[in-house]
Formats: sequence, structure tokens, C-alpha cells
Amino acid sequence: LTWGEDVDRVGEGFDIALATDVLYDVDLIHPLFMTVSRCIPPGGMFILSHIPRACYNEGNPPEAVEDLEKYIIDQAVRYDLHLVDILRPPKEDGLELETKSWCSANSFVGGGILVFRRS
Repeated sequence: LTWGEDVDRVGEGFDIALATDVLYDVDLIHPLFMTVSRCIPPGGMFILSHIPRACYNEGNPPEAVEDLEKYIIDQAVRYDLHLVDILRPPKEDGLELETKSWCSANSFVGGGILVFRRS
């Protein structure tokens, strides 16, 4: 399956779609949402684990560069995907010492899990 192509072939066969760490380029947002919106039925859920490290190209909208997460949420609405919740990783100071010993300091910076429902 290539995002944005031949998605009608898949149909609304999934109640939940899950994508993690997939938006490495701002230009992938629309093909991803197009595919997800056609693969889940109304009421279906899309869970996107997002880490803000996408590449920006010269033609990308300035609002995507300024606040990528907000841009992602705003674009999702165009595909009938509405934000239900954002789950954030814990703050480093709230973690047990044992957890800190095996996680890099960057593990808890930015990002989150965006939960959408298709209307």
C-alpha cells in the first residue's frame, strides 16, 4: 500500500489504524490522512504516534514549520479525522531513577500520541 494511491481497493476494512514515527517529511501528511480516512469507517480511530522531526522543504506552508503538531491536527480535519486526545510522555523529573538509567534523555522530549476519530 502506497499512501494516497489505490486506497479505494482497501476499503473501510479496519476499525483502528495505527501509525508510529512515520512523518519524516511534511509532504507525507496529506497522503497519510487520505489513506487512513479511506481505510477506517466513520467512528473508526486513528492513532498517530508523532515525534516532531519532519523535514521541511522550501514549498512547505509556514504554519507547518511554526507548529508541526498543530498543523497535523488542522490537516486531519480536512479528511474527517477529529482529534479526541493527545497522550504525552511523562516528564523526566517524574520518572523513577531506574527508568532514567535505560532511557536516553531525548526519549521524553516533544511528541505525543494523537488520537483521532473519523466522523
